[in-house]
Parts: sequence; structure tokens; C-alpha cells
Amino acid sequence: MMKKSDAIYDEITQQVGFIFDEILNLINQSRQEPRVVDAKIKEIWTDFYDGLICFLDQKKLNRNVLRKPYIQHSEKCFLKHRENYERNTENAYLIKLRPKTQFIDPPQRQILTTEERIKLGRLHFHINAELKTYWRSRTVDTKTPQQLWGNFYLSLIYCSGCNDLSQLTAIGNTLIDEMQQSRTSLCSKLYRADYKKITNPLVLHYRTQHRYYGNQIEEKNIYQWRHVWFNPYAQMFMEGIKRQGVLAQNPRCVIEAIIAVFDVISVQVDVSEQIQELKKILRCSDQALIDMGALKTFKHVNLGLEIHPDLSLDMCLSEVLQNRLKTVSLTPQDQKAAWFKEQALTKDDAFTSSSQRPSLQTEVAQLEMITAHQQLKEIPFELMLFERDEEKSKQNKKRQRKSESIKLMRWKHIQKSLQKKKTAVHSKEQNLIEAQLRLLGWIFDLKEKNNKVSSIERYLSSMAKDYLFHIYMYEDAIETMNTQDYEELYESILNGIDDRDEIQRTSKPNMRQGRAQYAFGRLKSFHTFCIQKYGTPQVSNFKYNTFQRVQLCHAKLVSPQIFNQLKQKLMLKINACSTLQEQEYMQQLQLMYLLAYRLGLRLNEIRGLTFAEIICPELIWKNSQHNQDIQIRITLKNNVYRRLKSQNANRQLDLNAVLLKDEMEFIKQYLNTYFSHINLIQPIDKRLVFSSKGEILSELYITQMTQILFNEIIGKDHNYSFHSFRHSAANHLAIAWCGSKEMVMTYTDYTWNHAKLMRKYLFGECAIEHEGVIQHKWRLLADWMGHSSIEQTASHYLHTLDLLAIDRIYNTPCLVHHSLVNTLLGEQQTKDEIDLRQYIQNNKGFDFYHQSLALKKLQPFPIIKTQSDMTASSYEIIRCYIERSEYKEHIWLQRCIWLAAKWKSPKLSKLKWEQNSTESMDEQYLLEFYDDALKRNFDPKTLVLFTELEQPLKAKALSALAILIQHTKLRKNYIHFQYRFDENNKPKMKWIMGDFIIGIQQLLPDNVKLKTDNYPVNIKQKSREIKVSFRDGNEKNITLCVVFGLMLEAIKNDYLWEIA
Repeated sequence: MMKKSDAIYDEITQQVGFIFDEILNLINQSRQEPRVVDAKIKEIWTDFYDGLICFLDQKKLNRNVLRKPYIQHSEKCFLKHRENYERNTENAYLIKLRPKTQFIDPPQRQILTTEERIKLGRLHFHINAELKTYWRSRTVDTKTPQQLWGNFYLSLIYCSGCNDLSQLTAIGNTLIDEMQQSRTSLCSKLYRADYKKITNPLVLHYRTQHRYYGNQIEEKNIYQWRHVWFNPYAQMFMEGIKRQGVLAQNPRCVIEAIIAVFDVISVQVDVSEQIQELKKILRCSDQALIDMGALKTFKHVNLGLEIHPDLSLDMCLSEVLQNRLKTVSLTPQDQKAAWFKEQALTKDDAFTSSSQRPSLQTEVAQLEMITAHQQLKEIPFELMLFERDEEKSKQNKKRQRKSESIKLMRWKHIQKSLQKKKTAVHSKEQNLIEAQLRLLGWIFDLKEKNNKVSSIERYLSSMAKDYLFHIYMYEDAIETMNTQDYEELYESILNGIDDRDEIQRTSKPNMRQGRAQYAFGRLKSFHTFCIQKYGTPQVSNFKYNTFQRVQLCHAKLVSPQIFNQLKQKLMLKINACSTLQEQEYMQQLQLMYLLAYRLGLRLNEIRGLTFAEIICPELIWKNSQHNQDIQIRITLKNNVYRRLKSQNANRQLDLNAVLLKDEMEFIKQYLNTYFSHINLIQPIDKRLVFSSKGEILSELYITQMTQILFNEIIGKDHNYSFHSFRHSAANHLAIAWCGSKEMVMTYTDYTWNHAKLMRKYLFGECAIEHEGVIQHKWRLLADWMGHSSIEQTASHYLHTLDLLAIDRIYNTPCLVHHSLVNTLLGEQQTKDEIDLRQYIQNNKGFDFYHQSLALKKLQPFPIIKTQSDMTASSYEIIRCYIERSEYKEHIWLQRCIWLAAKWKSPKLSKLKWEQNSTESMDEQYLLEFYDDALKRNFDPKTLVLFTELEQPLKAKALSALAILIQHTKLRKNYIHFQYRFDENNKPKMKWIMGDFIIGIQQLLPDNVKLKTDNYPVNIKQKSREIKVSFRDGNEKNITLCVVFGLMLEAIKNDYLWEIA
């Protein structure tokens, strides 16, 4: 039986024979120049090679180590055919192609044991120690700028943990720009300004260019902003550089400067290996040095910092320092807005803030969501390029393998059909047709270059449908597309394909998905054809030969300062609401902001939050007023209103761990109120937490309101959005869980005691004992954010990792000999050793340190509840009494018991109201009334609130409620009024039925109608009783529900009971 590998080798041998025959046909038939023939031969082999890779992928040979023998076999076969051709053919054409794939087998990923890490760390730890000994000696050579720069860079490498060549170059040039501009705007202190008794390390803010990841784009270049510890050694050497004059830095200058210092200290410590490696790097071209990342020479410097006894650097932050974990800091503008912008709320601001509000927009929560698959179905007609003939589709599989000529004829037929159809359709369809025509033109161009039809079909399947779909989404004519349009188009196509690859990688982690890379090459070829044929512009997407997805991180941070101002401005808007309904929605928005800011929830996760996802038994079964220590958890999962972003987004979040005390009280009271108001008939998984009368705030309204609030706080053109709260939660939790006391007190609004309790609560007692080095806190943070790894959280959301790393490494002595200070700074110090940390803090001559920014102490702004929040509703009081025997002495409850008995019992219909007279009264009437209303889906928010009425209407409604209290009888589903007449056929009552009808109608919503029976009264009839009922839009009798609601409104007005 033939082995699988033997069958693959045979197939490859056969295919190589076919493509060599194709090359011979090209040579025999071609009359073109040898240069053109060679190019076509190379193109034939390239197409074969691409097909071979796809073939091996199908055989699940998707790693280089597995592909290598088969690729080498194909190349040997080709060379053998070439050799036979040249030996057996007279005047043979000289085939220049000699395929030989270079396999650079990467070393196995090094998983270091603890002993290996310690061994490698000790090496750099000793170099670090010897370097500091050198700086404490009299022999420090700083005569030339190169030596000063060398000492400066070595201090950044061994003290600040920065060993990336591009970053070192960027740091040097950033400081040069600062000195030339006589400014220190990019320097700031790590901790608050009021920390005077401790060393407050200086942080430098800089940016470096990156190929595919960053948080700023400038002239089509991507930059990432970072922070680095501007250590005291570096500050001192920079002062010396400032006095000697500065020169722009480049990567070659950086390496040469480091070598110059190593040559001097090589007497004290063996750095010969490091010098050799650096000199080897210098042989690279200037461009190679610019593209180079971390210097291999200093690969394990971070391990020296990890084992340092004075420091507490963990493995995750060590990776941040080594630039192996993708992350960015805030841009200078965003950093200033978040931390250094002072803004007090003035009276004018208060007036403006209260007046600027978008019109309230709500929507009914949709149970069904439109999927991407459904959107694809909305394309107006089937794409002709991919259609199949119905007759041929019915044939068996063998006959479906059409010859190349038939396929080409079919494509030409489609081309003619599309050209005829193009003039008769609208613009969107014209774009689709033009796009298909361009693809067909590319097909025929490939065929002219002797590409196989099977290869062409593979090219189309890799990117054509994605291309056509994105063209369909383009609004303008395809002929008007400019460079930016094409770049955005290709970026969207490749990112979409890469997203599908990512899903495949998630479901099949052992398989490598390379469709995006394959499509990248085909798109590049297609766009080259379009440039030649249609004059499309050049694009930067294909600048490199490989596909690397560009990730622009929208790094924004809602600091505690901004969140405080947001709460103040939102409270002004709540107080300025014209209706209680608008105020209720605004209070919901306040809670949405809080959950996003503290928990990092996405907007769709909050809007789709149901009561089924709230875990809090205490609020359901106990009196919240006497039960302060309650546990509230949110369990996020897919529900009928939303789908989570990924499987990892299914998570449970503990509110007690991360919320402040007043915030927990606010949430507890909100939930307590809404647990009492929810419709018990509706399934719990369909009861939305943030809804009112079945509607929720629209996403557009939330977006507009959020934009207005941030505009008022930061100013325009800030790019903050609701999603910025999620960024804030990730960073504040990272600091609270992993930062020092000073970090927690500087960058968050948590107290240090709260942060310690949070860590104990989440990590456990044992972990706290070793919290400096434990790693599972980073795993917990990724889980909290709904991510599969901390790498994903860091690259998208964490913008303070550099600061957290500096927080772990700065606290170490920085001693120098006084002669070095005197030489560089012109001082007259006599003390042998000087600790630069205290020296710089006390010496005003260090401009970078003393003119830098520092945060000020935060004054928290608590959540303020409106008056309607702080008092229980009448319905809540009745519900709590019936379900939990609470509020027994409440006056509203006594009035309810009296009214229910008076209305429902014929014997008590003439009962007079007296306070405290309900002790002996049977409460069974109220219980029955309550049960009957709930069975009929009673909603306490059905009626128009009395407080929302204008003053003239309030008087009419008050009069109607007084009549209801004194003269009503409740019988089954009707209320009855006895109408009596005197001898002159005039009503004996002092009240008028018409006034009752008009007044009650003021409290009814639009969909509820009042109906009367025997009104006006016919005095000739024996029965002179008027029956009143209330009907909904479906003519359903809802009298019991409406009267129960009217009772709840009536018991709150003291005036009605003074006249009762």
C-alpha cells in the first residue's frame, strides 16, 4: 500500500513535468526577447509554487518544517528536467531559473526554566553592577559627545530596561527636540505633585515609528507613543550633552556610542562578546538598522532587572520593557486632557450644560438582530461571475470538470453579457458590473501570460467575492475612487479575510490559516493590472511583500478627573429635565456610564442586560434598607437582545469588588426599585434592566449625549466615545490590582485600603503575600475584559503598562562620584558619592525634572441621587408590605387598606376616613385587589404621573380623585356611582359626573379610553347607577389595573385625605 508521502511526491513530480512542458512550449513559440521570456518562466514557476503551497495546506502540511521536503523535491525535479533539456537539445535556450527556497528554520521557542532565567539574569545583573561601579569611580570618560551619548543609552538599557534600537534612537531625538525648543512638555512626574517625601521618578513621553501597530497616523506613517523612565543617570548625562552641543541621532550613532563606552569599561568587566555582537550589527545597511527592533546583545537585560533584590518586576511588565508585548501610551493631547487639564465648573458652564441635551430617543428592544449573512443577501442580483449554468450543474461530477477552452468561452460570454447590462442599471449595480469586468480583464491577462485556468480560478476564489462585496458598499462610481479609497478598500478586504482566519485559528488552533497572505499577493497582482489598464492610482498597501494587518489603537482614557466632571454635568442635565420620564432615562444613562467605567462593559452588553443576568438573591428576598452587605454579580452571556463579541466575552463580574460604597448604594437602590416594578408575567430573560414601558434608550441618543458631555469637558475634536469607558476600566483595574500605593492614589479614585481589599477579595490571601511577582492577576484582568489573553487586552486597551513597569524598577540607588557631577554640571561638590535621586530633586538646574508636569490630588464627586431616587414609590411600599410585611406603619399603606375595603365591601361603602382607624380593618380586600391587578399585568407606570401635569390640569385631576375616593364602588370589572335626584329631578350630589370624567382623563395614557354605561342618566329608568370602565387599544377591560394605579396616585396627596 502506497504511503501518503509517496503519493504526494508522485503528484508533485507529475505537476513539475507539466509546468516544464509549459515552459518548453513558451520557449518554442515565443519570439520575444530573452528578458521577457525569462520573466514569463519565472511567473510560471511562481504560480506553480503558490499552487504547491495551497496543495500542501490541503494535506494539512501547513508548517515550514513539514513543507520543506516537498518543496525541495519539486525544485530538484525542476533542476533535473532543466539538466536533461540542456543535455539532450541542440542550441538549447539558457533557462536562468534555478529555484532554491531558503529555509531559515527559526529556533525553538525558548521556554526558560527558573534556573536558566536566573543564570541569564545574573550576567546582565553583574554588567549593571559594574556599570554603576564605573559611574561611581573617578575614571568616567565624558570628554566627547559620543561617550556622553553612550553612557546615556547604557543607562536607559540597564536602568530603564529599554533595549529596542528604534526606541533608543527616538528617545535621543525627542530630547534633542525638547532642548532645541527650550521646553519640557513631554516630561512628567510619575506620581502626584503632593508626594514630597519620596522619590518621584521622571517619565519621558516619546513616539517611535512602527510598521503596523500604533495609536497615531501622520503622513501615512504609523507611530506608537510610549513612556520610559528618564532615570537620574540619563538626566545627568543629558545635562552634559546639552552643554557640549547636540547632534541628531540615528541607529548607527547609537550603536557606535555604546561600543565606545564598552571599550572603556571592558577592563573592569568582560563585555567582549557584547562588543563583537554590536560590531556585527554595524555591518548592516542603514535601512536594516532602522527596521531593526530589539538589540540581540541586550536580549536578557530584563532578567537582570527581574532578579534585582530592590525591584519587583514581574514577567508581564518585563515583556513590556522588552517591547515584546504590544501596547501604547496615550498621545500628548489625550494625556493632557485626561490628567493635566484643570477645569472647574462655573455658573455659565452649569447653565450651558443643563441646556444642551439631544431630544429623547427611545426604541423597542429588538429580539432579532440582522446578521452579516442577512446583509449579504440584500445585494440586488446574483453576481454573474460566480453563477453556474443550471443544465451543467445537474451533470455528474466527472463531466463538471470542464476543459480550459470551455471555461474561457464561458467567461467571455459573461463579459459580453455584463457589458450589455451595464448601461441599463443604476449606479450601485454599475459598480458591481464594472468590478466584474475588471476581474475578467485580469483573468484574460493572466491567461495570456500562460497561467493555468485552475490557478486563475484559485486566484479568484481567494479574494474576488470580498472585492465585489466591498465595491457594492462603495457609494460613488468606481471610476472616481482615489488613492485613499483604494487603500481603505484593500485594507478592509484583507482585514475581513484575516478575521475569518482568526475564527478558524480559534476553532482549530493547530492549523495555520494563511488566506490573508495568499489574497494579499493576488490583490497586488490585480491592482498592478488595474494600474496598467485603467490608470488606477498607486497605493501603499503593497509597499511590503508580506501582509501584516495594521492595527491602530484608539487609546483614550476617561480619568477620574474627567469622570467627576461628567457626573457633575450629567446631574445638571437630570435636574433640568422637563418630564419625569426623561429624568428616569437620564438616571439610567448615569448608571450605564458607571457600569462601563468600573466594569469595562461594552455598550451593547449594557443595553441588552437582563434581570436574568443579575445575580443578587438578597435584593429579591430581603429588605434592602436593612441589608447593607449584599452581593451583586453580573453574568454576561448571549441573550435574545444581543450576541456577545466572542466566546471569551461570556464572563461573571463581581460588582462588590470594584465599585465604591456610594456607587454600590446607587445600584442597589436602582435594582431594588426595578425588581419591585418588573412585570412578573414576562419571562425573566426578556426583562431588560434599562427599559421603561418596554422601551430602551436608542444607541444614537446615548452616542449623542456622550459626545455632548465630552465636548463640554474636553472640547471638540477629541474622539472620545462611550467605548472610552471600557479603556478606562482596563487601565484603572490594572493599576488597582498591580500598582503601588502611589500609583493607585495618583491615577485612580480608589483608596489604598479599597485596592488592598480588592486584591485580597479577588486573588486570595496567599497570593497577596507574593503579589509583586504573581502572574495570574494578568490572566484575571484579561478574563474580566472578556479576552482570550493579556496580549489582546494590552494591545487594545492598556495604556499605562509603561508607567506600571516604571513603578516597579525606579526604586534603586543612583550613585555617582562627585567629580562626574562637577565635570558635567560645573558644580563644586566635595562629597565622595552623590545619590542623584535626591540631588536632582534639590537642584533647580535640572530643567527636565523641575519644569515637568505632575498630577494634582483628586477631589471625588459622589453620585448624587435625585429626590425621586431617595424616596420609595407608593407601589414599592404596598408590594413590600404584602410580600415581606414591611412599612406596616406607613400612612400610604393605611390609606390603601381603607380604600380597598371601602370600594370592595358593600357594608363599608359609607365608611369615613380616620387616621389609625385601619388596625381592626381586614386587609384581605387589599390583598385581593393587589392579586387581581397583577393577574391582569398591572404596570405601575401605566398612568400619567400627577406631578407631570400642568397646574390647571392638576386641579381637574385632583377633583376627580376626590370623587373617586368618596363615591366609588368597585364591582367586578366596573366602578359604580349612585346617582340620586330630588323632587325637581335635579341631582342631590354636590359633585358633577362630567368633572370626574374630564379629570380622570388627564391621568390616562393615549391608549386607554374611559367608557360609561347609563350616562347621561335616564331618570325614567328604574336603575340610576352609572357604570364606568377603562379599555385598552384592543378593547380589553383593564378597569382593575387602572383603578389600582389611581389608588396609588391618590394615597400620596395629603390634601385629598384632609377633605375625605
